[in-house]
Amino acid sequence: MSDSDSILPATRSSAKPQLARGCTVVYRNRMAPRERYGRRAARIYAGAIDPALHSLRSAVTRICREEGATPILDIACATGAQCLRLAQAGIRVTGVDLSESMLAAARRRSTAGMEFIHASALDLPFRDASFGGVLLSLALHEHAEEERERMLREALRVLRPGGFLLVADFSRPAHTGLHIPWAVIRLIEATAGPEHRTGFRDFVQRGSLEGFLSRHGLAPSRTARAVLGAVVIAVVRRPTEVLPSSPCD
Repeated sequence: MSDSDSILPATRSSAKPQLARGCTVVYRNRMAPRERYGRRAARIYAGAIDPALHSLRSAVTRICREEGATPILDIACATGAQCLRLAQAGIRVTGVDLSESMLAAARRRSTAGMEFIHASALDLPFRDASFGGVLLSLALHEHAEEERERMLREALRVLRPGGFLLVADFSRPAHTGLHIPWAVIRLIEATAGPEHRTGFRDFVQRGSLEGFLSRHGLAPSRTARAVLGAVVIAVVRRPTEVLPSSPCD
Protein backbone atom coordinates (compact mmCIF):
# COMPACT_ATOMS: atom_id res chain seq x y z
CA MET A 1 0.00 0.00 0.00
CA SER A 2 1.36 3.40 -0.99
CA ASP A 3 1.36 6.46 1.26
CA SER A 4 -1.49 7.91 -0.78
CA ASP A 5 -3.61 4.85 0.02
CA SER A 6 -3.02 4.99 3.76
CA ILE A 7 -6.10 4.70 5.93
CA LEU A 8 -4.60 7.09 8.49
CA PRO A 9 -6.51 10.38 8.66
CA ALA A 10 -4.96 13.23 6.73
CA THR A 11 -3.96 16.46 8.45
CA ARG A 12 -6.86 18.88 8.35
CA SER A 13 -7.19 22.59 8.98
CA SER A 14 -9.73 22.16 11.76
CA ALA A 15 -10.88 19.36 14.03
CA LYS A 16 -14.29 18.39 15.31
CA PRO A 17 -15.47 19.62 18.68
CA GLN A 18 -15.88 17.17 21.54
CA LEU A 19 -19.28 17.06 23.19
CA ALA A 20 -17.93 15.82 26.50
CA ARG A 21 -15.63 18.82 26.86
CA GLY A 22 -18.12 21.63 26.59
CA CYS A 23 -18.12 22.59 22.90
CA THR A 24 -21.63 23.36 21.70
CA VAL A 25 -22.65 21.52 18.54
CA VAL A 26 -25.87 20.48 16.87
CA TYR A 27 -25.06 16.88 16.14
CA ARG A 28 -28.31 15.00 15.66
CA ASN A 29 -28.99 16.53 12.23
CA ARG A 30 -25.70 15.12 10.91
CA MET A 31 -26.41 11.53 11.89
CA ALA A 32 -27.84 8.76 9.74
CA PRO A 33 -31.62 9.17 9.33
CA ARG A 34 -32.57 5.90 11.02
CA GLU A 35 -31.28 3.42 13.53
CA ARG A 36 -31.05 -0.30 12.90
CA TYR A 37 -31.90 -1.41 16.42
CA GLY A 38 -35.12 -0.60 18.26
CA ARG A 39 -36.45 -1.62 21.67
CA ARG A 40 -37.10 -5.24 20.70
CA ALA A 41 -33.58 -5.64 19.32
CA ALA A 42 -32.10 -4.07 22.45
CA ARG A 43 -33.99 -6.54 24.65
CA ILE A 44 -32.85 -9.50 22.57
CA TYR A 45 -29.27 -8.24 22.58
CA ALA A 46 -29.23 -7.79 26.35
CA GLY A 47 -30.91 -11.13 27.03
CA ALA A 48 -29.20 -13.40 24.51
CA ILE A 49 -26.22 -11.79 22.79
CA ASP A 50 -24.50 -10.18 25.78
CA PRO A 51 -24.29 -13.46 27.78
CA ALA A 52 -22.91 -15.28 24.72
CA LEU A 53 -20.12 -12.72 24.42
CA HIS A 54 -18.85 -13.11 27.99
CA SER A 55 -15.48 -14.50 26.89
CA LEU A 56 -15.04 -11.65 24.40
CA ARG A 57 -15.82 -8.99 27.03
CA SER A 58 -13.33 -10.58 29.42
CA ALA A 59 -10.57 -10.77 26.81
CA VAL A 60 -11.10 -7.17 25.67
CA THR A 61 -11.04 -5.91 29.27
CA ARG A 62 -7.83 -7.80 30.00
CA ILE A 63 -6.13 -6.44 26.89
CA CYS A 64 -7.22 -2.87 27.63
CA ARG A 65 -5.77 -3.14 31.14
CA GLU A 66 -2.51 -4.47 29.74
CA GLU A 67 -2.30 -1.76 27.06
CA GLY A 68 -2.83 0.83 29.77
CA ALA A 69 -3.99 3.89 27.78
CA THR A 70 -7.07 5.82 28.86
CA PRO A 71 -9.70 7.09 28.35
CA ILE A 72 -11.27 4.56 26.01
CA LEU A 73 -13.97 5.05 23.40
CA ASP A 74 -16.29 2.12 22.65
CA ILE A 75 -17.77 2.72 19.18
CA ALA A 76 -21.17 1.07 18.61
CA CYS A 77 -21.33 0.15 22.29
CA ALA A 78 -24.85 -1.37 22.08
CA THR A 79 -26.18 -2.15 25.57
CA GLY A 80 -22.96 -1.03 27.25
CA ALA A 81 -21.87 -4.47 28.46
CA GLN A 82 -18.25 -3.91 27.45
CA CYS A 83 -18.27 -0.39 28.91
CA LEU A 84 -19.48 -1.80 32.22
CA ARG A 85 -16.70 -4.39 32.32
CA LEU A 86 -14.10 -1.71 31.60
CA ALA A 87 -15.49 0.65 34.25
CA GLN A 88 -15.47 -2.16 36.80
CA ALA A 89 -11.79 -2.64 35.98
CA GLY A 90 -11.15 1.03 36.77
CA ILE A 91 -10.95 2.22 33.14
CA ARG A 92 -12.70 5.44 32.10
CA VAL A 93 -14.85 4.75 29.05
CA THR A 94 -17.22 6.59 26.72
CA GLY A 95 -19.73 4.59 24.69
CA VAL A 96 -21.37 5.84 21.50
CA ASP A 97 -24.21 4.27 19.56
CA LEU A 98 -26.72 5.37 16.95
CA SER A 99 -29.56 3.40 18.55
CA GLU A 100 -31.35 5.31 21.29
CA SER A 101 -32.88 2.04 22.47
CA MET A 102 -29.44 0.47 22.93
CA LEU A 103 -28.23 3.58 24.75
CA ALA A 104 -31.25 3.50 27.05
CA ALA A 105 -30.29 -0.05 28.04
CA ALA A 106 -26.65 1.03 28.45
CA ARG A 107 -27.54 3.96 30.70
CA ARG A 108 -29.57 1.70 32.97
CA ARG A 109 -26.39 -0.20 33.83
CA SER A 110 -24.22 2.93 33.98
CA THR A 111 -21.83 3.40 36.90
CA ALA A 112 -18.90 5.63 37.81
CA GLY A 113 -16.36 6.03 35.03
CA MET A 114 -18.88 5.57 32.20
CA GLU A 115 -20.68 7.98 29.89
CA PHE A 116 -22.81 7.41 26.81
CA ILE A 117 -23.38 9.66 23.80
CA HIS A 118 -25.92 9.30 20.99
CA ALA A 119 -23.68 9.46 17.92
CA SER A 120 -22.88 7.81 14.61
CA ALA A 121 -19.75 5.71 14.17
CA LEU A 122 -19.44 7.28 10.71
CA ASP A 123 -19.09 10.82 12.07
CA LEU A 124 -17.86 10.91 15.65
CA PRO A 125 -18.42 14.17 17.59
CA PHE A 126 -14.95 14.30 19.15
CA ARG A 127 -11.76 16.24 18.63
CA ASP A 128 -8.85 14.58 16.89
CA ALA A 129 -6.65 12.55 19.25
CA SER A 130 -9.15 12.55 22.13
CA PHE A 131 -8.75 8.95 23.35
CA GLY A 132 -5.92 6.70 24.43
CA GLY A 133 -7.77 3.62 23.22
CA VAL A 134 -10.61 3.01 20.77
CA LEU A 135 -12.73 -0.14 20.45
CA LEU A 136 -14.52 -1.41 17.34
CA SER A 137 -16.06 -4.56 18.75
CA LEU A 138 -18.38 -6.48 16.39
CA ALA A 139 -19.08 -3.15 14.69
CA LEU A 140 -17.71 -3.70 11.18
CA HIS A 141 -19.25 -6.87 9.79
CA GLU A 142 -22.84 -5.67 9.36
CA HIS A 143 -21.86 -2.71 7.16
CA ALA A 144 -20.86 -2.26 3.54
CA GLU A 145 -17.14 -1.91 2.85
CA GLU A 146 -17.33 1.86 2.30
CA GLU A 147 -18.95 2.32 5.71
CA ARG A 148 -16.40 0.04 7.35
CA GLU A 149 -13.63 2.22 5.97
CA ARG A 150 -15.35 5.40 7.22
CA MET A 151 -15.69 3.86 10.68
CA LEU A 152 -12.02 2.94 10.69
CA ARG A 153 -10.96 6.41 9.59
CA GLU A 154 -13.03 8.01 12.34
CA ALA A 155 -11.67 5.59 14.94
CA LEU A 156 -8.09 6.44 13.98
CA ARG A 157 -8.84 10.16 13.84
CA VAL A 158 -9.96 10.34 17.47
CA LEU A 159 -7.11 8.08 18.65
CA ARG A 160 -4.07 9.70 20.23
CA PRO A 161 -0.66 9.16 18.62
CA GLY A 162 0.80 6.09 20.29
CA GLY A 163 -2.64 4.92 21.43
CA PHE A 164 -4.21 1.60 20.54
CA LEU A 165 -7.12 0.59 18.34
CA LEU A 166 -8.72 -2.71 19.36
CA VAL A 167 -10.81 -4.31 16.65
CA ALA A 168 -12.79 -7.45 17.37
CA ASP A 169 -14.93 -9.15 14.76
CA PHE A 170 -15.91 -12.45 13.27
CA SER A 171 -13.46 -14.79 11.58
CA ARG A 172 -14.46 -17.95 9.76
CA PRO A 173 -12.95 -20.94 11.62
CA ALA A 174 -10.71 -23.33 9.70
CA HIS A 175 -13.21 -26.16 10.20
CA THR A 176 -16.81 -24.92 10.20
CA GLY A 177 -18.65 -28.24 9.96
CA LEU A 178 -18.87 -28.97 13.69
CA HIS A 179 -18.18 -25.46 14.96
CA ILE A 180 -21.37 -24.75 16.93
CA PRO A 181 -20.62 -21.08 17.77
CA TRP A 182 -20.01 -20.34 14.09
CA ALA A 183 -23.28 -22.05 13.14
CA VAL A 184 -25.14 -19.93 15.71
CA ILE A 185 -23.44 -16.75 14.47
CA ARG A 186 -24.41 -17.53 10.88
CA LEU A 187 -28.01 -18.16 11.93
CA ILE A 188 -28.20 -14.87 13.85
CA GLU A 189 -26.70 -12.93 10.95
CA ALA A 190 -29.03 -14.60 8.46
CA THR A 191 -32.13 -13.55 10.42
CA ALA A 192 -31.02 -10.04 11.39
CA GLY A 193 -32.31 -8.37 8.22
CA PRO A 194 -31.14 -7.98 4.61
CA GLU A 195 -28.57 -5.22 5.24
CA HIS A 196 -27.05 -7.06 8.17
CA ARG A 197 -27.03 -10.37 6.30
CA THR A 198 -25.45 -8.85 3.18
CA GLY A 199 -22.78 -7.06 5.19
CA PHE A 200 -21.85 -10.22 7.11
CA ARG A 201 -21.54 -12.33 3.96
CA ASP A 202 -19.42 -9.70 2.24
CA PHE A 203 -17.21 -9.30 5.33
CA VAL A 204 -16.53 -13.04 5.53
CA GLN A 205 -16.00 -13.43 1.78
CA ARG A 206 -13.41 -10.64 1.88
CA GLY A 207 -11.38 -12.50 4.49
CA SER A 208 -13.16 -11.51 7.71
CA LEU A 209 -11.28 -9.24 10.11
CA GLU A 210 -7.84 -10.36 8.93
CA GLY A 211 -8.71 -9.43 5.36
CA PHE A 212 -10.10 -6.04 6.37
CA LEU A 213 -6.98 -5.06 8.30
CA SER A 214 -4.71 -6.30 5.52
CA ARG A 215 -6.61 -4.33 2.85
CA HIS A 216 -6.00 -1.14 4.81
CA GLY A 217 -2.37 -1.78 5.62
CA LEU A 218 -2.84 -2.31 9.36
CA ALA A 219 -0.55 -4.84 11.03
CA PRO A 220 -1.71 -5.89 14.53
CA SER A 221 0.80 -5.70 17.35
CA ARG A 222 -1.05 -8.55 19.07
CA THR A 223 -4.03 -10.82 18.41
CA ALA A 224 -6.26 -13.11 20.44
CA ARG A 225 -9.38 -15.19 19.90
CA ALA A 226 -12.66 -15.46 21.77
CA VAL A 227 -16.04 -17.22 21.46
CA LEU A 228 -14.26 -20.53 20.82
CA GLY A 229 -12.21 -19.00 18.02
CA ALA A 230 -15.09 -17.43 16.08
CA VAL A 231 -14.03 -13.89 16.98
CA VAL A 232 -10.57 -12.41 16.40
CA ILE A 233 -9.29 -9.56 18.56
CA ALA A 234 -6.57 -7.43 16.96
CA VAL A 235 -4.67 -4.55 18.55
CA VAL A 236 -3.24 -1.90 16.22
CA ARG A 237 -0.93 0.82 17.50
CA ARG A 238 -1.52 4.34 16.17
CA PRO A 239 1.71 5.68 14.66
CA THR A 240 3.01 8.72 16.52
CA GLU A 241 2.27 11.89 14.59
CA VAL A 242 1.10 15.39 15.42
CA LEU A 243 -2.58 16.05 14.76
CA PRO A 244 -4.07 19.54 14.59
CA SER A 245 -5.70 20.94 17.71
CA SER A 246 -9.39 21.76 17.84
CA PRO A 247 -10.55 25.36 17.50
CA CYS A 248 -12.43 24.74 20.75
CA ASP A 249 -9.17 24.49 22.70
